[in-house]
Amino acid sequence: MTIITSIILYGIGIYLFVVLIMFVFQRSLLYLPSKEKLDPFFYSHTGLKKVNLTTSDGLVLNSLFKGPSNKQQNTLVVFHGNAGHIGHRVDKFRPYLEEGYGLLLVEYRGYGENLGKPSEDGFYKDGRAALDFLFKQKISKHQTILYGESLGCGIAVKLSTEDKYHSTILEAPYTSIAEVASKHYWYLPAKWLVLDRFDIISIIKNIKSPLLVIHGEEDNVISIEFGIKIFNSAPKPKEAFYVKEAGHNNLYEFNVYEKIVSFLEKVK
Repeated sequence: MTIITSIILYGIGIYLFVVLIMFVFQRSLLYLPSKEKLDPFFYSHTGLKKVNLTTSDGLVLNSLFKGPSNKQQNTLVVFHGNAGHIGHRVDKFRPYLEEGYGLLLVEYRGYGENLGKPSEDGFYKDGRAALDFLFKQKISKHQTILYGESLGCGIAVKLSTEDKYHSTILEAPYTSIAEVASKHYWYLPAKWLVLDRFDIISIIKNIKSPLLVIHGEEDNVISIEFGIKIFNSAPKPKEAFYVKEAGHNNLYEFNVYEKIVSFLEKVK
């Protein structure tokens, strides 16, 4: 065996080892939950209260909820991104509460104080548990707004294909986790390794609710190209708001709230 052959084989071995490590630990890269206790400090000033959501596989999930100010007002169900916990989103969504909207901040399994392990199938169960909770509060489907933030877009779209709701809002959506992984880890066969795919692009044509897509043009986490693909593939009625200079986590610094409320007021 020549030295060159040995070097090539050694390089292949290292590459395959890296691929194996990425495959085994991929969920640790995708899901970045905070296990911090959901202290009242995060939400007591807003009127939000802790509630329990019971999933079909028996988990009880701590989440935050405040009902709408009147029976005619709508309620947002928020499926947050892959990092942190719902307490970190309270101030972001507080303007909706001040406007009179109801708000349910859904906390996933394995996040915050909740038991269980994060997974795509598990998150869909968590989302359905949230909707079951709302219906028990006498909040109808046509008064329910599905809001996906980053990773949470996969849950919002999945649920929006299963029934008709008031509307669906996608903040920084992606086509699939496999495609996002392929863009970031171009040197790996990521598209073939991803377990939790959240394959939005394959089901977006089946959503049953009016759609609003919001994306920052400078987003370096989930490129705006993915948001544009989702918008172009979705059925009407739909609107898009592409925000110049905005990145992945600062969209609400660019009048996004006003755009969303304007969209919601147009949906009947």
